[in-house]
Amino acid sequence: MKILLIKAARLKSTPSRRHDGVMPPLGLLYLSAALKRAGYPDVELLHIALEGLDAAGVEREIARRRPDVVGISAMTSEAVSLHQAAAAARKAGVPLVAAGGAHPTACPDDCLADANIDAVVRNEGELTFPELLAAHARGADFSGVKGVSWRKDGARVDNPPREFIANLDSLPLPDWDLAPPERYKDFVPHSPMLFGRRYMSVFTSRGCPYRCTYCHNVFGKRFRAHSPERVLLELRLLKEKYGVTDIEVADDVFNLDRARAAAVMRGLIDGGAGLGLFFGNGLRAELLDRELVDLFARAGVKYVSAAVETASPRLRERIKKNADLGRLRAAVALLAERRIFVNAFVMMGFPGETLQEMLVTARYLWSLKAHSFLLFFCRGYAGTGLWDSLPPAKRIDPGSDNTCFVPYGGCADQPAWQLLAMKQLATAVFYFGSPSRVWRIFRDLPFGGPRLYWFLLKTMALKFLTPGRR
Repeated sequence: MKILLIKAARLKSTPSRRHDGVMPPLGLLYLSAALKRAGYPDVELLHIALEGLDAAGVEREIARRRPDVVGISAMTSEAVSLHQAAAAARKAGVPLVAAGGAHPTACPDDCLADANIDAVVRNEGELTFPELLAAHARGADFSGVKGVSWRKDGARVDNPPREFIANLDSLPLPDWDLAPPERYKDFVPHSPMLFGRRYMSVFTSRGCPYRCTYCHNVFGKRFRAHSPERVLLELRLLKEKYGVTDIEVADDVFNLDRARAAAVMRGLIDGGAGLGLFFGNGLRAELLDRELVDLFARAGVKYVSAAVETASPRLRERIKKNADLGRLRAAVALLAERRIFVNAFVMMGFPGETLQEMLVTARYLWSLKAHSFLLFFCRGYAGTGLWDSLPPAKRIDPGSDNTCFVPYGGCADQPAWQLLAMKQLATAVFYFGSPSRVWRIFRDLPFGGPRLYWFLLKTMALKFLTPGRR
């Protein structure tokens, strides 16, 4: 049985735009390894954005490879590409087409309304997808496979959910052979400093117990983690076998278990790994303390993102963002003191947010010792608490290929011009209201070089001048 795993694309990222967040599809690498361990050795990967393919190109690739099964992974911003790939697979005569990932998990109805998609694998797929293939090979229906949604007599059937994998160390190592690091170095991942570097993404944990209303729930609300020994094994193999120089940690909350986080860092220090570590989104910054930050610096951590979102007490309660802003400010100062580059995440345009509350957030942002920030405008995605609270007109339409590029998201009460003005004000105050900040940016950059400098300058200019996606 030949299996083709497809990573769908944000259509506006293709063909071959080199600065649009194309990263190794870590979920599919785990899935490929699980399939091979389950007795399905013939697995290939088609990463649409990496290859720079349009719909016709995807159709040609599927026809050329002639798979027996196609599995497509997609986020909501990739939903149109998901349906295009499913149509191409069906046109090529593929007997079984399944969808998985964040969008199919949140919107099985959208996927199964498409006759080209036979089944949806919800949440984690390492156990579910091999069982689905076994049922297909027997000619059985999917009624006995937990975690699957499918059609029976034209109606959608949602099988009982599968339990989340409790022991992550029981999973095989990701199938890194499918995603050679050198193929991704010319794309910008969550940690933009990795542009041009030979890096790989890793999960050291899954799940997040926090209940922020705007966030996904693909991995559940219970924190589950690889052991420090398993993490160190993966990092050593990535360096020795694949020549990786840097690691991007893709966790939701790497440091929820402080003792485990410290053990990983001590293992890296003792082993002299020499890897650069980047946390593009994987930390809870206010849980950091001086001892842990010191371990981070000694272990090779170069870049950390700290999620502020909003400084408005009223909004923080509404969106269930319960981080202590005083502790977060102190943690950012500790990181900056150790010359670890800190990026702050900020959100504006929440339903009911006032301009005064946006100014409160901009002022708090200015007070941080962060080197940079990314400002996102609120969007209501299916599968989140925010989606449930929004009127239909303000929800993201999964049928649109514009879900990552809608200027200002659509949740805000203010017109677009006011939000653009607020974005420009926050940017000007943050960078030009603190002259030492620009000096610290270039002092603490993990790496130099004209390509990175040009990219950062262009990004800052676009952030200030244009109404783009952030």
